Amino acid sequence: MNDTSILAQDGLTLGKPLANAQLRLEDDGHLCATGLCKSEFVKHLLEVALSHSDQVISALGAQPIGIGSAAGFDEVVQRSPGRWDIPISPDKFGIDQRDLPWWPLITAVLGDDAKHSFSGVVYSDPGSPAQCWHIDSPHVSADHLPPHALNVMIALHDVPLTMGPTELATGSHLLTNHLHNSSLVSDQLVYQCAATTPEKLVAGTQDAVPRTVSSALTAGSCLIFDDRILHRGLGNASNNRRSMAYFSYRQAGYFENTHFESKRSIFDVKR
Repeated sequence: MNDTSILAQDGLTLGKPLANAQLRLEDDGHLCATGLCKSEFVKHLLEVALSHSDQVISALGAQPIGIGSAAGFDEVVQRSPGRWDIPISPDKFGIDQRDLPWWPLITAVLGDDAKHSFSGVVYSDPGSPAQCWHIDSPHVSADHLPPHALNVMIALHDVPLTMGPTELATGSHLLTNHLHNSSLVSDQLVYQCAATTPEKLVAGTQDAVPRTVSSALTAGSCLIFDDRILHRGLGNASNNRRSMAYFSYRQAGYFENTHFESKRSIFDVKR
């Protein structure tokens, strides 16, 4: 694992594990909690994710779908070629978010009144290419503020490097502020522009280029990251689908949505 991983079989509870996780998010913008989820829970998430995604893709059928949230549907977004994002609610997953092993960290960072934004499964087909670098939502102030949103991605099976795990630019959540750096453009940061790279963030400055990291994941490990960090899914060079469940959270009072922007349903044309 990379050096931002923590061993978390006993959960992110109050005390040193929670404090360490908060510090990692503050400094690096991401962490990997190895073994955070029990195998029975992971199996349940995978079963629900596979069943629901198969239903959605079957209903999509031959309907044309573009790339990005605005070009997708309420039920499915193609984030990049062969990379599918299918929302699944906590109720559909059959879980109470307050019982989830990462919930203490979410409330410690976002507040006791933190809100669930969305959840689901994202999977990449064999042969799907790497994404362009991007953030998931922009900064809201020229001053660097604590996170307004966090994402938790759960490996639903072992994810070797050949499957294309998520790559992150460590510390880039401190550098993606378009309100502070006028050379950055919000839409180019959010909507997967090829010109957006770790090098772009520090162009014309004395700052070092953010170190990029990716690592193989074992089933049940969780990647937790700031919504503003530069990241991308790598290409899937394996012969198998790569499936990751995700749960995203926001501060109470934060409502900007750059994740699911479509206003149409895959079922509209069938009515």
